[in-house]
Amino acid sequence: MRCKYVRTENDVIIIFSELLQHKEFSNFNPKSAGFIAIGASGRHQPEISCYGESVSLNLKSNETEDTRLARKQILGYLD
Repeated sequence: MRCKYVRTENDVIIIFSELLQHKEFSNFNPKSAGFIAIGASGRHQPEISCYGESVSLNLKSNETEDTRLARKQILGYLD
């Protein structure tokens, strides 16, 4: 599954549908934004990765840090 996300100034990842634009979340003062892929490997191990950029907010994804925060927020732990 592929969705969009923003990372707020308080380091919270907000995930939303590709049907929405990133700029609709500008009131959260995002510091990075892009796309997030959520899936599972063959052994049912969850896989989450953040990448890309937001054209409407003119922000790029901080792939390493955003992915780490998303994994912590969604899975409750860090890899």
